[in-house]
Amino acid sequence: MDLTNGIKKAFLASVGAAATTAEVTKDIVEKMIEKGEQTVEQGKVLNQELKHNAKKKVKEHVSVKVTKKYDNAFECVDEMSAEDLELLKERIAKAEALQKEKQEAENEESEEAEESETTDLEEESIDSAEEAE
Repeated sequence: MDLTNGIKKAFLASVGAAATTAEVTKDIVEKMIEKGEQTVEQGKVLNQELKHNAKKKVKEHVSVKVTKKYDNAFECVDEMSAEDLELLKERIAKAEALQKEKQEAENEESEEAEESETTDLEEESIDSAEEAE
């Protein structure tokens, strides 16, 4: 009978160990699931924050400028209000002034270059005349 009691106790011990293992495994799995759910929720929140920040950055740094492209400028001028015509006249005057300044600067540079060439030629002729003497 001792042998049967020993076998019986060993069998019951192994069943108890299996039950304990199942409970511990169940607890571990539940904790892992809970952590996974938390991670998913955190991921969703982080994703929303990233979307919001990206939209904010785009709004801050990107501007869209819509302009009309005129195929025929004269037709457009005919359709402009008096206020728009006045603005156009001002812009044309500014553009003409800039062109005039650029032209004057170019003329001065070319005159200076011509004077420099003339001076160089005069110096060369003086040098060659001195050498001839």
